[in-house]
Amino acid sequence: MRRALTGLLALLLLTTSVAFTSAEEHEEEKYVRDEGTFYSADYIPMRFTAQCLISNCPGLEMTVELDNETISFADPHFIEISFPLQGNVSYTVEVNNGTSPEFVLLGTFDIPYPNSTVFESGFDAIDNIPSPGVPHSTSAFDPFWACSLNGCHDDPPSEMRNYSWIGALEDGSDKDSILINGTAGDVIKIPNWVLHTGIEVEFWQRTNEEKILLTDLQTDSHGGYQFAYPEEGELWLRFKQPPSSGYAAYQFFMLRSVADQESPIGELPNPWPDSPALDFPLDQPSYLGYLSTHDADGDSLLIEAAPLMHVDINCWSNPNIVYFEVYQHSEDGHITNSSLNSGFCPSWLVTESNTTAIEIRMTSEFVAQWGIALTLLSSGDAGGLGDAPDKLWSTEDDLQNWPLIEFDENVHATIRDREYVDVFAFEVSDENGSRFYLDSSSTQPVFYQILILNQTTGAIENSSQGMPINAPPGIHAIRVERVGGDSTIAYDFTLVYQNEIAPPEPPVFIDHSDLFIEYYIFAGVFLLAPAALAVFWNRKRWLGGVTEIEMEQHELRRLRRLRERLTAMLAEDETDEQVIDSALHQLGDSPWQAVVADWGEPLLRHNTQQVEICAWRIAEGDATMLLGIRVADSPWELAAMRVHAPEGASVSISAVSPSHLFMGDEISLNTLAANSRTFLRLTLEGEPSSIGFHLSGLVDGEPLAAVPNRALVWS
Repeated sequence: MRRALTGLLALLLLTTSVAFTSAEEHEEEKYVRDEGTFYSADYIPMRFTAQCLISNCPGLEMTVELDNETISFADPHFIEISFPLQGNVSYTVEVNNGTSPEFVLLGTFDIPYPNSTVFESGFDAIDNIPSPGVPHSTSAFDPFWACSLNGCHDDPPSEMRNYSWIGALEDGSDKDSILINGTAGDVIKIPNWVLHTGIEVEFWQRTNEEKILLTDLQTDSHGGYQFAYPEEGELWLRFKQPPSSGYAAYQFFMLRSVADQESPIGELPNPWPDSPALDFPLDQPSYLGYLSTHDADGDSLLIEAAPLMHVDINCWSNPNIVYFEVYQHSEDGHITNSSLNSGFCPSWLVTESNTTAIEIRMTSEFVAQWGIALTLLSSGDAGGLGDAPDKLWSTEDDLQNWPLIEFDENVHATIRDREYVDVFAFEVSDENGSRFYLDSSSTQPVFYQILILNQTTGAIENSSQGMPINAPPGIHAIRVERVGGDSTIAYDFTLVYQNEIAPPEPPVFIDHSDLFIEYYIFAGVFLLAPAALAVFWNRKRWLGGVTEIEMEQHELRRLRRLRERLTAMLAEDETDEQVIDSALHQLGDSPWQAVVADWGEPLLRHNTQQVEICAWRIAEGDATMLLGIRVADSPWELAAMRVHAPEGASVSISAVSPSHLFMGDEISLNTLAANSRTFLRLTLEGEPSSIGFHLSGLVDGEPLAAVPNRALVWS
């Protein structure tokens, strides 16, 4: 072959024929069966045939005139001619009068569409398949078929001309070896060949170790090839003819079904995974696919369904070696086997009352094409797939299971045997809501109810037995209930739209404020006078600044008595700790400034942004002191107070009130709450001349310490 064709010719709309005339025949008057002229700038291998469909077609002759050659053949039965075309060609097919045109069948190659991607201009296939393991640069023919389930067709599709290869062998010594692209698991389908007489085709598998002539390839029921791409290595086609042969053209069609692109979810599994079901095929009621020898588990399809559907199921395979199983999936996840246990699909099926999908599983020990055709024998309620549900949906349900009806649409439905309720959905899209009513015949043995639902909770907010009703935007329901009997009841109704609910008109206000200006002035002066008086009375207090807390006289007397009692109790030999703890807690509940004012200037005072520490000596010459701690806006966690003698003398703590955990010179205070006031009675041991304090803890997650910059003079 010189070159395999790259993209061409929509203008070859003809088929030509060749006639081979015997010199011994008597010349009779002929008529032109067909003729035409066309031009091709590209090189095209051509093969024309003329076949007589009856026992004899006298005078059958074909003449082909090329740029530099005229070819003429005649034969009353069959004519075949191959030639290389590039440039102009004209042809004429003649036959004797008395032979009807329909008895002469003309044939030629099926030329691909222009700009087809499966051909390369100037490409010439190599003669021999490369040796095992030898690198090569041969371009592969890739007949990838973008076919996905119901996008496929039973017969080779019309666009299959884009999956063809046209070539030619120059003579008996020429051979064409063509590499076919693919991977293990792909299915190769060759529905037919167009070969000049004498051409033979061989299939080879080439690996890194060997070349294998494939002789047991599977064919389909139409005589074409259908087999799995080799599990290892490459697939090659090799065309050859006897040594004495001349120019011979050929054409073959090929499709490659890729396993991982056979469906929208990739390679079809078995059983169906946790993926949404496929749409029920209403417009094109068939699904097609392939099983290969590498697909041990087989394929499965999950197709959406509805309760009480009447479905015709037609399952077929090519060849007829696929085992089919049919299952029904229910709403609660239960799966029911509806197969005949014979490998064939049931011819028809009525789905169960809770069916949501139909699953069909296919397995085969051989390469096979399978097809599944589903036909809805009767329309369901409101034109849907099956029966309308008998309950109102909840917020967790899928609303697609409820038929959605339109306003002013005549709805036909059926309540079947042992069924009592149908529920439909409808949508109000008007911004302000809609007003409508339900129109039906009063003779129908059913009861209608319009249910207005809360769009958040699903609760019923209003209802109507068909009379006009208003509904806000959203999805609402119609409930139909059987009235008596238990046989099948057909009914119909129309939800009649009246109008959008008009929004309330905003009220019209008139401004009469100018009539009350004098009143507003009088009322303002009258109402603000007491405030002005209060401002006058407190002018000195406010203008001179306000202390943190204004102390009443009774508060000062209470603190004074508390201080005197606490001092007296601490001076006694035996003290009541509960009374001392109560007194200290009362100090903590009193205003800080009031305590400081009552106890007098502390011997030690340390004030920072986070904490204030004050220390008082309760009695002169006594080893007991009062320690006050005021915490600001941030709490102190893991707080601890340490007492130490800066001048080196030893000091330790012998008693603490209220009771806290202490050891040696350190007290554990745990957590000091924000804005809290804590008072402690400390009894010290030792004879230090001065005492220092060290408060530490975590403030806002960070370690912090408060250390007064001077010591308390103690002795």
